[in-house]
Amino acid sequence: MSQQINLISPLLLQKRYAFGLREMTLGLVVILAGALAWGGVLHYQAGALETRATQQEALQAAAQQELDQLAAAASRPVSALLTARVKATQARVIQREVLLAAVGSTIEQASTGFSPRMRALALGSTEGVWLNGFSLAPGHVALKGSALNAGLLTAYMDRLGEQAAFSGMQFSGMDAGLAQSAGEGGTGAAAAPDYVDFALYSGSREKPVDQGGPHGR
Repeated sequence: MSQQINLISPLLLQKRYAFGLREMTLGLVVILAGALAWGGVLHYQAGALETRATQQEALQAAAQQELDQLAAAASRPVSALLTARVKATQARVIQREVLLAAVGSTIEQASTGFSPRMRALALGSTEGVWLNGFSLAPGHVALKGSALNAGLLTAYMDRLGEQAAFSGMQFSGMDAGLAQSAGEGGTGAAAAPDYVDFALYSGSREKPVDQGGPHGR
């Protein structure tokens, strides 16, 4: 009977490691590829953030420029001529409201013969034209007032002629001229008038004043 004896010790056999050189190289390649990919993502995000920052800076610069323009406009002195025109316009509006109120009150208190004409004066008002005074008598009408320009007088007379009380009436006389404007600041310089004064007559100018009187606009 024979027996085989293994004289080679298992401890002397060459061991094979799970992570050899090839596996380590492959792992390094994977890590390097992942690092490159992550670097690309970070670079893309940084570019997007930089673009947004540039846009925000441009918007901020535009807003600052607009703010500077508004501040410069706010610091400009108020035009004296514009202020004077605004005050003059406000005064005309107040005068016209007073005139309308006076006409309305006169209509309620006037006699039956003149009430239709007073009502026609109130209804025949034209924007840009206002009465400063008027007189009504049998066979005689006199209207005195002002207008922003002479061209509005024709429109005013046409609208007044549309009223039944003045239907068929023709004005036999008219006076018109630039309004006199006093100088400002004591310099004696006359400001350019921005309206004209007028007077319209129908019938004899010698008739006495029966109705109305000087009224504001």
